Amino acid sequence: MLADKINSYQESQKNIDKSIKYPTPAQYKAEFPFLKEIDSLALANAQLNLNKAYANFFRDKSVGFPKFKSKKDHHRSYTNNNQKGTVYMENGYIKLPKLKTLVRIKQHRPFFGLIKSVTIFQTPTSKYFASVLVEENE
Repeated sequence: MLADKINSYQESQKNIDKSIKYPTPAQYKAEFPFLKEIDSLALANAQLNLNKAYANFFRDKSVGFPKFKSKKDHHRSYTNNNQKGTVYMENGYIKLPKLKTLVRIKQHRPFFGLIKSVTIFQTPTSKYFASVLVEENE
């Protein structure tokens, strides 16, 4: 997605062309089969993050043009939205989309409310952590 944005930017070199229709994340799955293993909402979040970074570049040039992730940076993460109960927690386990089994977790703080999204990230020491965004009713 970033490569397509870079190519279109190099062609225009002036400003954002609103008439350009960029492919949806699902259309990249034909060219890159490994994307079929990833939940569509995670791909949509990646596209939203790219669009936000691209818009920030045009708003303020000092932000810098969006770049590809570095191979030297070992911080990997993805965000997935909870849509109709695709993400839930029960009895020390969390259910994530596209995984057939539940993942055992150590929950540090109990919460009450609706899970909005979960971000899974891996540290350079290969430990995994989940950050859960919850909407609580007061």
